[in-house]
Amino acid sequence: IGRSFIDFVHPRDRNTFASQIIGLAVPKIVNSTMACRIRRYRGLSTGFCVKDRVVTFMPFLLKFTFKNITEEENDIYLVIKAAPLLSAFKIPNEVAAKAVPFVIRHTPNGHLEYIDPESVPYLGYLPQDVTEKDILQLYHPEDLEYLQQVYEAIVKEGAVPRSKPYRMMAQNGNYLRLETEWSSFINPWSKRLEFVIGKHHIIEGPVNPDVFQSPTNDADKAKAQKLRANIIKIMNEVLTKPAEIAKQQMTKRCQDLANFMESLMEYQPKIDEELRLEIQDHDNSYYERDSVMLGGISPHHDYDSKSSIATPLS
Repeated sequence: IGRSFIDFVHPRDRNTFASQIIGLAVPKIVNSTMACRIRRYRGLSTGFCVKDRVVTFMPFLLKFTFKNITEEENDIYLVIKAAPLLSAFKIPNEVAAKAVPFVIRHTPNGHLEYIDPESVPYLGYLPQDVTEKDILQLYHPEDLEYLQQVYEAIVKEGAVPRSKPYRMMAQNGNYLRLETEWSSFINPWSKRLEFVIGKHHIIEGPVNPDVFQSPTNDADKAKAQKLRANIIKIMNEVLTKPAEIAKQQMTKRCQDLANFMESLMEYQPKIDEELRLEIQDHDNSYYERDSVMLGGISPHHDYDSKSSIATPLS
């Protein structure tokens, strides 16, 4: 009580909701209807952390009317009657015995211009969601060859009495089976097709009877994307325990190396412990140019050199 009703309307439905109210300003329009998603209440039955819960919406059929609650002329109220929209199917592949036919109109480019509100319980799409969408994307790929023949007949004859059964995709990503009566409008001046009208008769429901459920593949993509983001986040976070262990190991190695170098530099060899390398070769001049001095000790000189005593090993 006291909250704005628009706060409970799904963001994607707010423009349609506003246009319906504006349309009621026309005197001849007494009431209007639209399919709309309303936010569900996030109760406290499972805890008090409401912000962590997923926001969910339920589809409703809204009927708008303006009423004067009091006799004052300017005291006008908007009255909304909301009826929940439920899936027309209860079991997988349910045979639709008393399905209500609905109409879909699209342009020669395949763009949807109009869809009956009666289609919502069968397809799960709200009219504002599929307007300007491509109708060809809703047809099953294996039925496109047959539907190509149907559209060729529509262009030539102007209408097709009733098609063979084919499949159309519901909002949940599953396909239902239907038959369609086709008609069209040809512009008499341009002699070109303006739009196609299909009156659809559902004969069998989809495998998943809940047509309002989100498509499975989209849910998997969203889940996979979230996991990828989490992995990237984990890899970019500051490391804790592994970094500390690595730091300790590096510190110990550095300390051991420093101690080793210190003891090595402090070591002074005695005369009888000095290294003497004798190379038995008749041509000493061959190695003379490549002689290496190690702490003043040359492999080509006698060990009694004074420099060998004064200079520590390198």
